[in-house]
Amino acid sequence: MTETPGPTPAPIPSGCVPAGTPVWSSEEAARWSRVRAASWARPLWSVLALLITVVWAIAAAPEPPCTEVAPCGADWPGMVEMGLAVGLLYWLARLPELTLVAAPVLAAVVARLELPGAGPNSLAANLCVLGALGFGWAAARERIAARRRRRDLVEGSSGVRHPLPEPVARLRRGLIPIGAGLLLVAVAAFCVAQGLAGVRDDRRHADHAVPAVAKVVGRNDESVRVRTDDGRRLRLDSLYPEDHRVGGTVTVLEDGSWRRLVSEPYDAMGPQLGVLAAGLPGLSLLVTGLLARRRAAALRRGPVPVLRVLERMDEDGLVWIHAGDDTACRRPVLGAGFVAEAPGADEREPAHPAADDVDMEELISAAMLPREAVMFGSPYDGGELFLVTTFRDGQPAVLRTSGPVRLPRSVRRPVSAPETEAHAATDGVATAVPATLVTTGRPLSWGPGALARAGGAALALIMIAGVAFNTRALVTGGFGVKTVFFLLCLLSWLGTAAELLNWRVTADSSGLWLSGWWKVRHLPWDRLRSARYTREGSVKIRMPDGGDWRLPGLGMPKLERRFGLNPSYVSMTEEVTALRDHPELRPTEPVPPRGRGFPLGPGLLVLTLFVAGAWTLH
Repeated sequence: MTETPGPTPAPIPSGCVPAGTPVWSSEEAARWSRVRAASWARPLWSVLALLITVVWAIAAAPEPPCTEVAPCGADWPGMVEMGLAVGLLYWLARLPELTLVAAPVLAAVVARLELPGAGPNSLAANLCVLGALGFGWAAARERIAARRRRRDLVEGSSGVRHPLPEPVARLRRGLIPIGAGLLLVAVAAFCVAQGLAGVRDDRRHADHAVPAVAKVVGRNDESVRVRTDDGRRLRLDSLYPEDHRVGGTVTVLEDGSWRRLVSEPYDAMGPQLGVLAAGLPGLSLLVTGLLARRRAAALRRGPVPVLRVLERMDEDGLVWIHAGDDTACRRPVLGAGFVAEAPGADEREPAHPAADDVDMEELISAAMLPREAVMFGSPYDGGELFLVTTFRDGQPAVLRTSGPVRLPRSVRRPVSAPETEAHAATDGVATAVPATLVTTGRPLSWGPGALARAGGAALALIMIAGVAFNTRALVTGGFGVKTVFFLLCLLSWLGTAAELLNWRVTADSSGLWLSGWWKVRHLPWDRLRSARYTREGSVKIRMPDGGDWRLPGLGMPKLERRFGLNPSYVSMTEEVTALRDHPELRPTEPVPPRGRGFPLGPGLLVLTLFVAGAWTLH
């Protein structure tokens, strides 16, 4: 099996390459890719461990009633404890640097507040929380250590350092998140001040108040009704009315028009919720901006490692870095969004055609050709890089990362031996065969996983129940705009539920059979342009005439990358792309009609209408 060469990468002018810059070889790039954090350090395990143990600790914690001997009130340590627990569920996944500080602080708070005097069940739950915090702290440290190992490996591969190329614009990285974070932290500080002012005002009134004994004569969800000894009837606000038994007695404090129960001082729950709502995202944004700014400043501070690489832009505008000798651009090592450091647009971006005979597909293909480049800096996930490459007209360009460096979703390995490895040059780009693709000549099929089916089933049940309820309300209560609006909103979920439950892509000798929520479509192999998973979480299969087949909103790419997930629809796009580029791997047998998939939308619609009609007529 002969190898089909890909397009020759566009050269970079020799004057743009610093003296002594080595080529980043495929072997060194593969070694860099293999340097990863241990599997136990994946954020998913830390988040699940903390979430499960915190929920258990909350359920096991006793809820003491509000009494005059032990009144309720503003619980500021509890707010800190809850805020750190909620924040760590995000920081464990996105900010390991903040986790190294927040996890020990929360562990100290839990040990001081929850362990003394705890019952057996609560004690066990909080000890497990401490274990989960220790596990998450170790995982965060392991991930940071993996980044350090990657930086050290690149510095060893380079061996030379050079200052950043000119022009280098003023450092702006991190300013927006820092500004937004400071604003939210200021809002949180204002909420703290409001809460403390409310506590002081409550204490001032309580010091001058006259106590009166009253009998509880009624209560609802927000207040209690009492009758004083002198026959007055009062309604008092209460956060815990269930703690006051009807017929029992309570003590009321009165200072003019101000009054409250002795057992329920000012709670400050509103300001505390404001602190959490503003403070947690504010702190996250602030730390994110400061880290980004520190990394960018470190890159500009002095000479940095340099390596010769190849770069190629994908259809989403992301630039993927390849090893310098990977001329076919088969294995991306890392990727990021890049912007020109000097003013002016990147001329590789496809412009709108000026004449009708200009092929937009050709412009896009030209913009996506591989190019030689020089990489400045040590790459790692979340890091900062500079790139010297060329625009479409061959002019040098200095680019910097506009977002964090990201790693490929999965490591692709060819299924054949190196000496017989097959590559194709469809659309001018050679691709490798995913290791998950097993070819036997029989048709191949992809569909939803267990989690997607569970979500689709839950969504379908909610939709059917909601449609039935609103239909009955229309029949029995007459026409209502809100009811009709909710009914239409619920029916709009039908397509999403059907796709989550039963989307299917089947490959046979003739092409692809695409089963969506309403119909099955056939796409011959010679009409398949591309299959990709977009940044919005949709699957898009394109054809030469500009049409496409979509599965909208299947996934959440950011969460999938963060937790290291590889859903079935992502594997499908990778393997369909490999089948497009490697005709010899396509199935040789046709798929029978019953194996092409079937749209679930019509059946789900009939079931919904049947249930709604049956409940309405019942």
